[in-house]
Amino acid sequence: MPEIIGRVVATEKNPSTTNSVQFWVEKDMVLKPFDVVMIRHIKGSHTYAIITELRYLTDSAGYLSDWVSSDFGDVAAEPRNERIGTTVADAEILYNDQDLEMPIRNGAPVEWADSDGIRRALGLLSLRHPVPAGWFRMSNGQEVVVDFEGNYLIGPEGAHLNIAGISGLATKTSYAMFLCSALQQRRPDDVSLVIFNVKGFDLLSLDEPAKPEDLSEADQANWRKCGLEPKPFGNVSYFYPYADSESLAYNASKVPRDVHKRQLAAGTCHHYIYPVAYGKQRLSLLLTDIDDGTRTMEDCAAEVAEDKDVGNWGTLRELLSEKTKAAAKGSGPKPGAITVQSWRKFYRLLRTRTKNDIFTEVAGSRPKERRQCPTAEVLKHLGPGKVVVIDIEPLPDYLQTLVVGDILEQIIAAKLGGTEEQQDDQHDIGRVVIFADELNKYAPKQGGGSLTDTLLEITERGRSLGIVLFGAEQFRSGVHDRVIGNCATNVFGRTSAVEIKKASEYRMLNQTQQASLTRLPQGTLMIQHPVFTSATVKVNFPRPAYAQPKGGR
Repeated sequence: MPEIIGRVVATEKNPSTTNSVQFWVEKDMVLKPFDVVMIRHIKGSHTYAIITELRYLTDSAGYLSDWVSSDFGDVAAEPRNERIGTTVADAEILYNDQDLEMPIRNGAPVEWADSDGIRRALGLLSLRHPVPAGWFRMSNGQEVVVDFEGNYLIGPEGAHLNIAGISGLATKTSYAMFLCSALQQRRPDDVSLVIFNVKGFDLLSLDEPAKPEDLSEADQANWRKCGLEPKPFGNVSYFYPYADSESLAYNASKVPRDVHKRQLAAGTCHHYIYPVAYGKQRLSLLLTDIDDGTRTMEDCAAEVAEDKDVGNWGTLRELLSEKTKAAAKGSGPKPGAITVQSWRKFYRLLRTRTKNDIFTEVAGSRPKERRQCPTAEVLKHLGPGKVVVIDIEPLPDYLQTLVVGDILEQIIAAKLGGTEEQQDDQHDIGRVVIFADELNKYAPKQGGGSLTDTLLEITERGRSLGIVLFGAEQFRSGVHDRVIGNCATNVFGRTSAVEIKKASEYRMLNQTQQASLTRLPQGTLMIQHPVFTSATVKVNFPRPAYAQPKGGR
């Protein structure tokens, strides 16, 4: 016999509706928001509801009457008669097993829902391509596994995911890697992964297993609970910014030396560069943070890209230096030509922003040690079941923007038929999932440049092209509205109260959900997904199964 934990109460002021219900709770019963209950309804049907709020009511008329009943405020006084009181739960209707939409009757018994009933109520039993999203534990100890629908997570029905929350507390990167691992295990024949490492070196050893002290047997059981194996990523290639220094092992990354040495021996790491022949075509990406309302800097970059007589970056700088010199007397600029002042500004920017070892030609000496790889060749290492990790953490913001924008444009071009550089290596790169943290830098709410346009193209056309963005940031309010708006799946980690009040994106959550966001523990998130019948579901997810080095160089 199922345990009855309460009964529905419908009053004149608070009636049951087709969308909501209230019930009083049996004394000493413990519940919490996000628990799912089953309520017996008419015609032998059952309705499932998710708890949104809990209240405790007594027969006290007000604060003052309670004060009087305590012997006029004597805190040591024991009341002669215990006040009549009960806990009342507010719940949101999820599903009725006979598709009835009639309000639930007063006095209807309320029971704990079982796992299959909860999954059915949340819309999870009819998924065609389930991708594990985590699990949640009910107050009665029951655990329920939650899945995303793959067709809405990575297309073609819907696509793109956004994760927001406070750094260090929201575990945004760990959750993104959990989903990426799930995709590699569930969709190895059609999904490839591009991961940008923007902080530290946690993502620079994805193919090495976690140490036993970092992944306990309980952690491993949590992976298997979700239908996944607790194992590191497979088929991973790493790309680090090149450094022209033997003492740095020819890379500027913070990757630990022992990890880098193992990757060199396995042939899985490369040091990316920008030879001038290719780099000059990407100069506009270096200027996305420059206020260029008249697009003069972009015009300069376009003119430089067309120049054929440039053999290296030194030659390019000399060419630009000539353009900065004033014209001879009597010979002004041609109508419509770029002015000397504009060339001087462009030259200053280029000279400063290309003062990095990644702007170089392929060296003829020590190729095995240098492991140089032009960024135009990165996609050669991408394909179904493969992972490409690109480390941009050591680079300043403007160079990070260059690398991210360059790789994204290459992926779009490959999906649309390929660039000249890609013509010699036309191969299937699969449905590409791109993870980028600090999304607000690349697609800010205000301003932005060519990279913002690229991200808008991906979020607006990507699901049909086979390009999916998994973005993360501390503050959703700082990201372009259309980028956020095109994400079919949204994940919320622990968030500050100030951000919740400021950002309109959080208004869709009720007060209880907003309050929960400010105190979510690490490893717990709130998720929204098109197939869910509930506005949000709170889930836990397992610890990373890949190695996370404790110290850098």
